[in-house]
Amino acid sequence: MSYPSPTDVPGPDAESETAPLVASAPADVGMAVSSTDGSTLSRMPRAPGATPAPLANPSEQSATSIPSTDHEAPAGRGLAAWSTPRRRLAVGWTAFGIAFVVFTVFLGLPYTEDDILLWLTAALLVASLGDPAKWRRGVVRDWLPLYAVLAVYALLRGYASHVLWGPFVRPQVAFDTFIGGGQPPTVTLQRWLFRANDIRPWDYLAWLTYMSHFFTSFIVAGVLWKRDHARFRRFITLWVGLTFLGYLTYLLYPAMPPWLASNTGHIAGITRIIPVMWNHVGVHGASALFTGGNKFDNNIAAMPSLHAAYPMLLLLFFWRRARTPLRVLLVSYVLAMAFTLVYTGEHFVIDEFVGWTYAIVTFVVGNRLFDAWTRWRNSRRQAKDAPETPLETPRSVLALAGTPAPDSGGTVDHALARRPSDRG
Repeated sequence: MSYPSPTDVPGPDAESETAPLVASAPADVGMAVSSTDGSTLSRMPRAPGATPAPLANPSEQSATSIPSTDHEAPAGRGLAAWSTPRRRLAVGWTAFGIAFVVFTVFLGLPYTEDDILLWLTAALLVASLGDPAKWRRGVVRDWLPLYAVLAVYALLRGYASHVLWGPFVRPQVAFDTFIGGGQPPTVTLQRWLFRANDIRPWDYLAWLTYMSHFFTSFIVAGVLWKRDHARFRRFITLWVGLTFLGYLTYLLYPAMPPWLASNTGHIAGITRIIPVMWNHVGVHGASALFTGGNKFDNNIAAMPSLHAAYPMLLLLFFWRRARTPLRVLLVSYVLAMAFTLVYTGEHFVIDEFVGWTYAIVTFVVGNRLFDAWTRWRNSRRQAKDAPETPLETPRSVLALAGTPAPDSGGTVDHALARRPSDRG
């Protein structure tokens, strides 16, 4: 393609079909000449009042021919370059960390379920800064229903403390006394290991392990929600099912924990270690949650032990895909929680066995029900999205079968009658 030289530029009276396209250009701005590959070759100066030279083909006029100043950046480009997903995440996590430190310094560690869920929601917001719309949809669709379920469970668990019969303690004491060789394992462990005036390292570990019950499942759910939403929905379904299965048992079989059995004289004297540890670290408000300071507390909701059931559910849920290090961690968590619950006087051994059994049943039966529901939901979606089936047999099906269509007078369209092996 050739371009006119400056001496060939037509005057104002020259007729050209491209004149309307460029007539409105400012008179004091040069014409940018573009090559066929879209690159600007030169910017020709133009005399005042002169009409710019037309291109050989108006359709090839490049976007680079639009007058502009090279040193000016589009408005907002600097902000857009700064606000990348990675930088948003860095700023968000920094702000989250600062806020958490300030909260801890002035108000203490978040130990109530409400505080934990609040911080979890904030963490999910930070993790979703790359796609805030996903966070908004996820909170409404996934997390608000879960918060509602937890609130209902807290109310029901409190009401379950008003029992029609019981509470029961003799079966638990008999079982633990049998496996403990004459006395419950809680009594033996505390005589060996616990000194109220001399807190040992394993007391701190037991305290931390016990308190991990209140946030581990939520953190796992948050990670799954961010990384694998399908598994998140399955995990939450199993978790909620296990939780309410435990509630039904609290209602039908109210059971004393070891520390309450000790207070009522059913076993030898023991100490409820978790409140002691909270007082030892100086958080007295948390201690009240375990000594009747919570209106939603239920001191006779020991059977089954959901503290033991949740780690077992985590083990079963992740076992198949987990590598050896994670499997070791999962098994260690189950065993550490089992020791903690008996040692601190929160649960009998039989409470843990029942909790493990509930977790296994929930995992096996719940997965089958979830799979059946998923298949039913997918079939409904497919049936809804599929086009309506015509009453007549389609012409293409008749053609492939070698049967003439009834409305074609015994003939079949040649293009449809060709067999697949004949098609080009």
